[in-house]
Amino acid sequence: MTKTEKALEACEKVLDGIEENSISTSSALLQCLKISRLLNDYNAIVWFQYEYGGYPRTDDGKHIQSEAWNIAYKNGRGYIDEGNKVIFTELASELEEKIVAQHKAVNNFSTQGTAISGDYALGAVNNLTSAVARSTNGIVSNIALSEKRLSILKSRYYDYALKKQIEVAFGNVAESVFSEYRKKVENKFSDLSKDTILKLQAVEDKINSDNPELYSQALTTCRRLFENTSKELFEQYFPEYKDRMYKTKSGKEIDVSGDHFKNKLSAVIETLEGKSATKSIVGSNIIYLLDWIDNLNDLQCKGVHSDISKQDAMRCIIQTYICLGDILNLQSD
Repeated sequence: MTKTEKALEACEKVLDGIEENSISTSSALLQCLKISRLLNDYNAIVWFQYEYGGYPRTDDGKHIQSEAWNIAYKNGRGYIDEGNKVIFTELASELEEKIVAQHKAVNNFSTQGTAISGDYALGAVNNLTSAVARSTNGIVSNIALSEKRLSILKSRYYDYALKKQIEVAFGNVAESVFSEYRKKVENKFSDLSKDTILKLQAVEDKINSDNPELYSQALTTCRRLFENTSKELFEQYFPEYKDRMYKTKSGKEIDVSGDHFKNKLSAVIETLEGKSATKSIVGSNIIYLLDWIDNLNDLQCKGVHSDISKQDAMRCIIQTYICLGDILNLQSD
């Protein structure tokens, strides 16, 4: 069983357990800690560790440390008391034990079996009854407060498990869909030259690195991949074309000589779309992607956008894969 599968299993335990009231809040907390660990959710790990072991205090022991206090407040423990922001610090296990003890205490308060005689018997009974009532009411109020706080924590744990279940389930679906698409496209990539295939593999190697410099190289590789593809496909569909300019169906003339690979791609895509039974927007998607790559590289060169992030590189690679796949799929339509 993979970590993701174990995380999903833990999510189900929390959700089903809370919905069916078959799991304690403290047990749900431990399952949430397990989920966060399996999914490498660092912020949640810190939060659940505090929830389980207690929120750390300052050296003098009088206050909760600032960072820990903020985590507690934003995760449901905060409330307003006489105009001030405060938090409650009881752990789920402490609240559970407190509720059980308070229920037992309520049951122990009674005037039954009390025998009082004499001139002041009536007054004594009234005083005893009032004292029992006050104590009982106080305990009942404490029970209500403890149960409310425990419900808040339980709700937070439930929300976390539900959120992660949705994220993981959606991620699995998205990964499955993309894998299926990729499998179909890879069959088409085999029609390209070895040099183009090597560039595709180089892109994948770069995205798996933790070196920021390689993310920028990944964008450059994607661009060169389009250059290779446009050159190969243009030679395939326009083998005898020697003119410098190409007239599109709209009447616009574009330069397809030399390194004008965007225009070569446009000519190829227009030809493929003309043969396809279905309309597509492959051309506009590719031009948008190439312009985005060029703009990002220009900003980097000017120092406006000094670092290409891994997210930028991933977006570029995924879009490149989809766009190239769309081009190659058009050939079989």
